[in-house]
Amino acid sequence: MRVIIAGAGEVGRGVAAALRGEKRGVALIDPNPSAISDSQSLDCLLITGNALSRDSLIRAGISDAEIIIFATNDDHVNLLGCAFSKRVFSEQVGDRTASGLITIANIRDQSITDPTRGAGPLENWSRSNFIVSPSKEVVNQLVSGLVSPTLEDIIPLGDNAWIVVSQVEETSPLVGMTTGEATRKSEELAGYPRIIASRPKGEEGSITNGKEIIQNGDMLVFVTSSTRFFGEIARLVGDVDSEMPERPSVAIFGATNFGSSLADYYLERGSNVTIIEPDLDAANSIVGSAIGVNKRLDVIHGDPQDEDLLRELAIEDQDIAIATLSDDNLNISISMRAFDKGVSRTGLILKDRALVEAIQRIGLRPVSKRRVAVKSILKAIHMHVPGSYEPIPRIPSLVSISAEINSGSRLLGNDLPKVEESIGANLVMLERIGQDGELSSIPLGEVGGLIEGDRIYLILEIDDIGKVEKSLGS
Repeated sequence: MRVIIAGAGEVGRGVAAALRGEKRGVALIDPNPSAISDSQSLDCLLITGNALSRDSLIRAGISDAEIIIFATNDDHVNLLGCAFSKRVFSEQVGDRTASGLITIANIRDQSITDPTRGAGPLENWSRSNFIVSPSKEVVNQLVSGLVSPTLEDIIPLGDNAWIVVSQVEETSPLVGMTTGEATRKSEELAGYPRIIASRPKGEEGSITNGKEIIQNGDMLVFVTSSTRFFGEIARLVGDVDSEMPERPSVAIFGATNFGSSLADYYLERGSNVTIIEPDLDAANSIVGSAIGVNKRLDVIHGDPQDEDLLRELAIEDQDIAIATLSDDNLNISISMRAFDKGVSRTGLILKDRALVEAIQRIGLRPVSKRRVAVKSILKAIHMHVPGSYEPIPRIPSLVSISAEINSGSRLLGNDLPKVEESIGANLVMLERIGQDGELSSIPLGEVGGLIEGDRIYLILEIDDIGKVEKSLGS
């Protein structure tokens, strides 16, 4: 498969690196020679030029491409580029509808995709097959991570599944046990955390086979179907998490789109929310928005770094503090100050992917917009298997995907060992539709044969993605 990526910035390079890891052919286009120079290590075809140029697209191999991704810094170029690339593709191969080319546009300004205030759904009128605007994923990842802040990584896999990554401490009750022994309870209790991969200290990680002996310093990867088990995971690895209040008080720094979405999330769950915004117009905009009438919302116009303002807010009494401003350094500064004043659940939104792990080490919960954008684009690329696609944090050779079993699936009726043998991947969790019509996790020991509507979660080597996706097809 040849994939063309327009935009060799942090997002474009991140997608290119992931696709090269899958052994896919990749071409990168960017007009900036410095961005092209920074991409030399990716082993891609590099084109210095404008993606809105026939010459650039032809040099990149548009006639042989299956997918083109527009991840430039200009949302309008990304939308226009999808239509333009389909036109050039159709000219080159004689396909009037350009049905052989999948286009993906990364849209950073979520107001463009808003169906009431913007132009969404963009797929209905643009020539983009997939619009990636990862604002919802950023919010979901941030609020999930704040439930249990001592855990290293918490990544949502969908509505009812999470990947949780954390390091084993000396006090962990798992030290000396095999991964199979540590996971046995998950066969009996629905949603109980199951260890799906591990990375011994100083080594590369791998999928567990049940025989690995857990040691202090190992990195363990769990899958669970409920946030109520996050505290149990923390206990298992030797951490102690304070229990999240049912209705936490929340301070949000920044009346941004992310700040508004986070406020809406916590207000719906009965929390008291305070938004601190340095720009008067932005503060007034929140007051006049749909959430502005909520009596549990307080909007303050002021400097988030003003000590008097923080004292008046009683920041030390807040259960959660989140910085959502557009400046990474400012968000780090605000979050560190809140954390130092005793707010243990402190989150922030960053642009720079490289800062995430460093910020996590000091106890904060960061989410990178660009890292989520890379993941969202990869998910769009793999959308011919309906479900999620998630690289495993800390173990780059592994990914997790989910798939729904439809009426035409050749996996219907197969038991779990047969399913794993057939598709060449480890099945780590299964959700089934209950009598209430809702999907819920069931113990793997009670699955029996697969039935229509089941959702299966798999973990596999990144090199096997193509083979596994093909085997999951109807």
